[in-house]
Amino acid sequence: MKLKKLDFFALALMCATSYSAAAFAPASTPDDVTSREIRGLFKSQDEANWNGETPEQLARRFYTEDVVIVGEGETSTQRGMKDAVSALVNWNEYLGPGGNKLCHFEVLEPVITSGDMASAFVTLSCKPNPPKTTKPESIRQLFVLRRTPQGWRVAQEMWENGGMDH
Repeated sequence: MKLKKLDFFALALMCATSYSAAAFAPASTPDDVTSREIRGLFKSQDEANWNGETPEQLARRFYTEDVVIVGEGETSTQRGMKDAVSALVNWNEYLGPGGNKLCHFEVLEPVITSGDMASAFVTLSCKPNPPKTTKPESIRQLFVLRRTPQGWRVAQEMWENGGMDH
């Protein structure tokens, strides 16, 4: 069977279009179960904060061992559990005694998933805790999460000051 130039071009165009569509297909939005699991992680982290868990306990229940954290104004990237614990110690010191009990995560739509990975924009809002903080705090965050045997955990975090309009 001999293909004419036009037939060959049409066939090539169809294959290229199919390939590029598959290669660049967007990640799907999560099903209800996955979305609830991810939201549950943030809800349980709020509850752990409110219950007074230590920075080490909070980090181990929230982050992967190889987590990478990048924050606004930070001079270096924080890597691994030891740095995650230090970041939470510093955050708690900044907020003052009991200040983390005045904070709440809000997971924004959409949560994006692909297999055992997910990403979510989240706002962390904290009420004032005088005399350490005298105004509300708002942090906008992008989290990349990985499903682990212990459930969803944060593998990457990027944060900056301010909220998000939604």
